Amino acid sequence: MVQNIEGKIPLSTGVSVYYRCWLADKQLGTIIGVHGFAEHSGRYSTFGTFMANNGFSFCMHDLRGHGLTTDPKDLGYVDSFNSFISDLGDFVELMLKKTNVDSAFLLGHSMGGLIVLHYLGRVGRGIHAAITSGAATIVNVNYGTWLLLTIMNSLVPRIRLNLPINPEYLTHDKRIVEEYVNDPLVYKRPTVRMLYELTKASKEVWNYVGNISVPLMMLHGGEDKVVPPKATQEVYNRLKVNDKTIKIYEGMFHEILNELDKDIVYKDILNWLQSHIK
Repeated sequence: MVQNIEGKIPLSTGVSVYYRCWLADKQLGTIIGVHGFAEHSGRYSTFGTFMANNGFSFCMHDLRGHGLTTDPKDLGYVDSFNSFISDLGDFVELMLKKTNVDSAFLLGHSMGGLIVLHYLGRVGRGIHAAITSGAATIVNVNYGTWLLLTIMNSLVPRIRLNLPINPEYLTHDKRIVEEYVNDPLVYKRPTVRMLYELTKASKEVWNYVGNISVPLMMLHGGEDKVVPPKATQEVYNRLKVNDKTIKIYEGMFHEILNELDKDIVYKDILNWLQSHIK
């Protein structure tokens, strides 16, 4: 029996975040999830339910500037990428207490995967193993665009630009694509500041991946057109931790947790989690 809880919870970092938990009846462990750019925790109900049904409680908060954590006028804005990292540290501590465990698994998708890698390389507190899905460690922005973003970030950080993601490239599941397009909590026009901070963080993460010391499973869709699969392969190659795993799913797009063959991914994650229970 899965217990679903959701609501707002205040963090010591000064923000109250909206969060959702899918709690396992007979718990084997806790997973803290970090969602991707422009989305929110509500899109992880299927995955969270699956994990909870298999003994792993799954908790995720809507990031700053995302979902139900922020006012609609502030969707797509964040002061600094570092805020995501400090918020995550506090959220981890709160969820450890809520699920009564000493340490948790960390799972991040896309920008969430980038946040996870920053957190593991710079903080690491409360986590004994982690998983990334399509981690956004490479953001394809040419020099001219990056220069323009930098200038606009200094002058007009709250100006909004069109979403640089084609929803058709997220998954082969047309129902999920349609839900994404029509979801009012998925912002379609991010601010210059959000795009700038994401791009900057993707450049800086390479300074920290060598510090990661916990077991890490890295996953990526082989046909990902949003974040190139080499982004995961290159991080994997630089990891110094011995317990590391990489899986590239041929034929899958960016959201492997929402793909038509997601059951394969779910089972791979479950098997890995079961082999890393603390």
